Amino acid sequence: MISFLYSTVGIIVAFGYLPQIARLLRSKTRCDDISIPAWIIWNYTAIISLLYGYFDLSDLKLTIVNLVNVVCISSIILITLFKRKKYRQCAFGYEENNQ
Repeated sequence: MISFLYSTVGIIVAFGYLPQIARLLRSKTRCDDISIPAWIIWNYTAIISLLYGYFDLSDLKLTIVNLVNVVCISSIILITLFKRKKYRQCAFGYEENNQ
């Protein structure tokens, strides 16, 4: 039973991240309320768990769950960094044009 439940974790994890990713994609701000250092720490742990599951345990389920984590967390980090760069440039351009 536990083995079956664990197989569902990758899907559930993805559905947990999707609202955050969608909200970031729709955002028209710099997303300053997202903590990049925290997400980097979570990504580091997911990457290490992915590598451990794949190389040391040869556990496909653990590897897939952590791969989903890495992809979703990396998406959140990259979208946030993109938004910060995009809206910083807009803010600077707006200030420069009004001076």
